[in-house]
Amino acid sequence: MPGRGRGQKRKGGDGDGGGRGGGRGGGDDRLLKRDFKKSRDDVWDPAKSRKPNGAGAYNTGFVKENANFEEYYKAQKIVPEEEWDAFIECLKTPLPTSFRINGSGKFAEDIRDQIENKLFAKVAGQAVPMDDGGEGGEDTAIEPPKAVRWYPDRLAWQFAYSRQQLRRLPFLESIHEFVKRANEYGSITRQEVVSMIPAFFLNIKPDHVVLDMCAAPGSKTFQLLEMLHGSLDNQTDIPTGFVIANDVDMKRCNLLTHQTKRANSPGLLVTNHEAQNFPAIKSRGGREFPFDSILTDVPCSGDGTMRKAPDIWPRWTVGNGNGLHPLQLKIGMRAAQLLKMGGRLVYSTCTFNPIEDEAVVAAMLKQAKGSLKLLDMSGELPLLRRVPGVKTWEVWDKFGKHDTFDGPEEKNKLHATMFCDAESAALPLERCMRVLPHQDDTGGFFIAVMEKVADMPADLEPPKKLRGPITVRTDLTVVDDSVKVTFTLCNLFELREERAALAANGGKAPGPEAELLLDSMRGGGRRGNQDGGGGSGGGGRGG
Repeated sequence: MPGRGRGQKRKGGDGDGGGRGGGRGGGDDRLLKRDFKKSRDDVWDPAKSRKPNGAGAYNTGFVKENANFEEYYKAQKIVPEEEWDAFIECLKTPLPTSFRINGSGKFAEDIRDQIENKLFAKVAGQAVPMDDGGEGGEDTAIEPPKAVRWYPDRLAWQFAYSRQQLRRLPFLESIHEFVKRANEYGSITRQEVVSMIPAFFLNIKPDHVVLDMCAAPGSKTFQLLEMLHGSLDNQTDIPTGFVIANDVDMKRCNLLTHQTKRANSPGLLVTNHEAQNFPAIKSRGGREFPFDSILTDVPCSGDGTMRKAPDIWPRWTVGNGNGLHPLQLKIGMRAAQLLKMGGRLVYSTCTFNPIEDEAVVAAMLKQAKGSLKLLDMSGELPLLRRVPGVKTWEVWDKFGKHDTFDGPEEKNKLHATMFCDAESAALPLERCMRVLPHQDDTGGFFIAVMEKVADMPADLEPPKKLRGPITVRTDLTVVDDSVKVTFTLCNLFELREERAALAANGGKAPGPEAELLLDSMRGGGRRGNQDGGGGSGGGGRGG
């Protein structure tokens, strides 16, 4: 699977994409590229159209049961035993629609007051007629939208009306139209409630350089931009920091750009890289600029999204998470390398699986050798219901449970970092957070917040390969009455750029701001501009 920045955000689908196979009259049987060359009649067949059931919802055709899923998670003990039945029953119900009001301050509060007092107040006391989904032969009372309990200033809301109810009941039609129009205009953002959580733990300031490593489709990036601007006392000021939103898939980068352009922020840069190989930002002088905050919402098996993607139920296996564990660890470690000292890293997934959650966090902490500190965030967002991370877990594959990685039995796609040991058991993994669906009528989510307290071990940095013409750089250092000579291999054009920058600055090394300026001496096409100077030529690879 590609390193999502999100090539496929999650195996379970994303947004409304989870169940499209059954969404067009029983599915599309065209699978390969050659299949789409076949001509098809452009005729609507009513027999293939989905029809709502008595409750006004559409039948998905998926059986929401999986014995292996239940057996596996009962063994992992991620859900308190007395809450197991409520957990499973909640997973089988549709996910409520949720949105948050964009921005902050008086403008956002005015929108909130308008919709709360004029729009949502109309729903109070209304009932669903028996013909439109009422149960028991009588009308059913309908509840108005409710504010998300933990979200500041009641700027996030959710409701559980079916699409059929929104379209057919007059007093809900205005809500339906408002959500569509306001989302298009940028006044609100439709976003899962649990997806709103990670940004609050990054502690973003207006001068921060923020990286969203796996950003598509962009709802979290939009939130990061809001926080970058909203942390200013004067809402009209432009922050000095910016957000880099990255995704591995070019098409999803287009979606990301479409989502975030509604923010009208100059502080956004969209990139297209593998998250696990995201490059360091370097100046002409070779200086690296780390990030103040990094969000890594990594690709995962996505079983926390079963409520919106019921197709996950029949195809869930333990191998889904096992196969993604190595990629998740690589992305997490790359984020730790790019993070500045004292910066915050938020690792999150939408799966319940400890192999993708606590096992990855434990491996990161062990490989960092004290460079990362797992923070206790139990005092943040006090109204958010959550359970602490587990300190031990079981490792399964298609052959069953395995106690150790070195055991003689046959294994399938297992890695040593998946297993808990005495070292991982001593780590404060209870500081991780897991949001369970039945706690607040949401999806499932996992969050771990880390702070960089020391430089990462040097052995984690892969050897750098020099490209292009290579020359020898000579550095002279005067120490007391002696001269020290250092010889270093480097790229010829990069050396020329560095010397040109020094000359332009009177022989002094440029400051951090000047180093980051992308002027004519950088990105001008090194192959077509041999003297390292500027010009508009060539799409050089050297930026």
